[in-house]
Amino acid sequence: MVCIKRITVFIGIILISSVSWGQITSGRIVFERKTNLKKKFGDDQRMKDFITKENKIKVDVFELIFNDSASVFRPVESEEPEEGFMQYVTSHNTVYQNLNTNENLFAFDLWGSTVYMKTTAPTPQWKVTESKRKIGKYMCRKAIWQKDDTTRIYAWFSIDVVPSIGPEGFNGLPGAILGLATEDGGIIYFAKEIIIEEIKEEVLEYDTKKEKIYTLDGLREELTKRFSGRSWGQRLLLDMFRWF
Repeated sequence: MVCIKRITVFIGIILISSVSWGQITSGRIVFERKTNLKKKFGDDQRMKDFITKENKIKVDVFELIFNDSASVFRPVESEEPEEGFMQYVTSHNTVYQNLNTNENLFAFDLWGSTVYMKTTAPTPQWKVTESKRKIGKYMCRKAIWQKDDTTRIYAWFSIDVVPSIGPEGFNGLPGAILGLATEDGGIIYFAKEIIIEEIKEEVLEYDTKKEKIYTLDGLREELTKRFSGRSWGQRLLLDMFRWF
């Protein structure tokens, strides 16, 4: 009996150690995204009547489901769905990522209809720093991506979650991104919960056989033709292709 107890304790120590040393390869990460609508819409006169001090920070919830070969980042439906105009002021897109082929499929939500785009997963040129912080119980290291002359992205990743995944299909770091933010704090993602569980392959698969799938350049061209001539079209395009 004593021997059995010792074996049980030993196995428990191994399991705890495996989690601590970065052996999480399958599970679910729940993210909270905060969008500062005043920063997003700036001096847009049409929006000033809708955005107040009380509603300027819009909170959306997403989940990142993953195993060691694929992931799906998708919105989580609220028990009390938003109504009216405010439900459209932020994006609610789904991203399928194939970690073996390095391909992403984006399902963009355009006012209730879905537009699909497949592209090679962009790998930002991250600069990993020595700065660290804890997100939940996971120690994360900070990385910086200078996207262009005016846009800098911060990411906090943990090697405890092995796959190179993150919100909105972000990748390229030695572990999962548990925090992501624009430099001005206009958009911020932080993991609120990590659930370790086995994820079946069928949960991570998608079927678009009946749908048209655009390339990045093809979709950008199509939407530019359709919307750029309208007053809100440029903002729509900026929002959709923000991370590219």
